[in-house]
Amino acid sequence: MLLSGYFNYFLIIFFILLIHDLGHIITLKYFNYNVSSIIILPFGSILNSNLKQNSKSLEIFIISISGVLAQIMLYPIMHFLNQIYISDLSYNIFLNYNKIILLFNLLPIIPLDGSKIMLSVLENFFSYKKTLKIINIISIITIILFSIYITLYSLNSFLIIMFLIYKTWFEIKNHKVLFNNFLLSRALSENNNKKIKYIPNIKYIFKNKFNFINNTGENKVLKALYRINN
Repeated sequence: MLLSGYFNYFLIIFFILLIHDLGHIITLKYFNYNVSSIIILPFGSILNSNLKQNSKSLEIFIISISGVLAQIMLYPIMHFLNQIYISDLSYNIFLNYNKIILLFNLLPIIPLDGSKIMLSVLENFFSYKKTLKIINIISIITIILFSIYITLYSLNSFLIIMFLIYKTWFEIKNHKVLFNNFLLSRALSENNNKKIKYIPNIKYIFKNKFNFINNTGENKVLKALYRINN
């Protein structure tokens, strides 16, 4: 009976994570991106794709929030199934853990969906480099607050906290590499954005604008920087 209860618990958790990832996969495919792998962890999953830093902010926003929206759509479906098929116990387990996973993923902590959603919004208002710094700071603050909160209710969350700290530290450590990859991806593609921004140097470059760097178009500046021939 105990084994059956644990199986029921893990089956529901797996089902929620599957639907969450399916939401991401559908929108990734819609925007013509490919999924390379899905890593299932004890407290969630990581979906790897060829989504780029220089991808459109709106695409990143929709892809990032689609997992959460898929989970929300589960509520009426599971309510209906509870009336005709699944037990009240299974339904209550679903209600509890769907809410936990949903809220957890919305936290603005790297690499959770919440940080990607916030990134896709902030990069419309700040230079890309400053946006990365803001996300790193918000992630650190949220991890501290989340750690304090979660340890008050559970002492078994050490693995989750360590994973979030590692991912945020990795992002901060590779800040220059990430920014350089962003610049390189722009150098390899033509930016025809009608919104224009005049900036003194490339560290102030905006993602969703056509940047003039010292009155020279960014395409020319970036191609010269990486020695890319037209």
